[in-house]
Amino acid sequence: MIQRKLLRRFKEDKPIQVAWVGAGRMNTGAICQTFLMKGIRNAVICDIRKEAAVRAFEINGVKSSDILFSNKPSEINDAIRLKRYVVVEDSAILAELEIDCVVEGTGNPEAGSQVAYRAIQAGKHIIMLNVEADVVVGPLLHQMAKRAGVVYSVSSGDEPGLITELVDRWGGLGFEIVAVGKTPASLGKMDKYANPDTLAREASDLKINPHFLVTFRDATKTAIEMACISNATGLVPDKRGMHGPVAGVEEMAKVFRLKSEGGILNQRGVIDYAIPLKNPDGSIDFVNSVTPGVFVVARTTHSQIQEDLKYFDVVHTDDYFTFYTPYHLVTNEIPLSIVWAVEDKEPTVVPEYGLLTEVIGRAKKEMKAGETIDGGGGFTVYAENDLAVTTKKENLVPFGLLDGAKLVKDAKKDQEISYDMVELKTDTMVYHLRKIQDKLMPPADGKSPVC
Repeated sequence: MIQRKLLRRFKEDKPIQVAWVGAGRMNTGAICQTFLMKGIRNAVICDIRKEAAVRAFEINGVKSSDILFSNKPSEINDAIRLKRYVVVEDSAILAELEIDCVVEGTGNPEAGSQVAYRAIQAGKHIIMLNVEADVVVGPLLHQMAKRAGVVYSVSSGDEPGLITELVDRWGGLGFEIVAVGKTPASLGKMDKYANPDTLAREASDLKINPHFLVTFRDATKTAIEMACISNATGLVPDKRGMHGPVAGVEEMAKVFRLKSEGGILNQRGVIDYAIPLKNPDGSIDFVNSVTPGVFVVARTTHSQIQEDLKYFDVVHTDDYFTFYTPYHLVTNEIPLSIVWAVEDKEPTVVPEYGLLTEVIGRAKKEMKAGETIDGGGGFTVYAENDLAVTTKKENLVPFGLLDGAKLVKDAKKDQEISYDMVELKTDTMVYHLRKIQDKLMPPADGKSPVC
């Protein structure tokens, strides 16, 4: 419940002051949504592209004369008190500002690690749209935030937030959570070897960054987001890379069940994804697929509960029931996490189970020693996830540390990248935080699911 709390702040003229890092499509949409709300205020937008930050203000009716461009904390704080709007280029300055919450939306592990670390040290709540950073150093940042008395959280709205909320709902009601996942339309054309060149024309038609499109098409984004959900809920990947069957609404409860029952699973309590159904012409079947939403397959053996669910026409097979949301509203619902953090001191998605699931990288092509890896959305690697205890035994590098790494050994196509194959960039925040996390917080056991 947020409206009553925000109305109180509105009446008291004490709005939640928010700083946004990144003025890309996702954050800009959330900024627009926040402008419609009472009791919360978009105080600062930080982006190295000043024009993008200015646009995010101007499309919401802010006059250019009411926008301050500055990197002086005292000047910015004066402007915040006077209810002016501020654009900055350097995120490091946010730690010195009179704001309540920072939203990090760059999608870059290094930038996200820097922003989150500084926000926590400065006593600011931090909301991460940046799951790419969370799956590398989220467990450490979460513990740091708890000790600092602030909230670290991945945001509501996107699949990690929505799925985690559904697990909380149905698991809290006593259902056995069998499988959870997402069914993005991008996986209808899944291509592990996609790169910015092969998707350039399509990205141009969609008016999005080709690197961004690649992370969806090669399933890197899916691997990362489902790992985030695993670390938050205790659900585990059933196998490396998950199963990813073709399944629609009617198929979920038939497919996501134990092999001994005719399904594909080795165990219950897993993270996964589904490839959407297609129409005869090859287009995505949005009617019968969950796309672009998320699903939870839950189980109950209670005869009365089964009867009730069937009465309400819940899709089911035997004692397996499919609950789903056919959409996810990433930009619209980010502000929910801001309010929950500031008002209730409650996170939306945090790695409560530590590093249960790790994200690793596989080579998209044959590469020679001396070549540089370019990270997610590029030409060289795609991501998969697996239990962290397993990837540690195999000495595999966390995906978020691979960007800029130099190969010291040849890599075969589809080969996992291990520590002995690369020289990592060691002058980064994400690298140093991960070193601390590895020392203080070993991977979670992962032997049995919690639900």
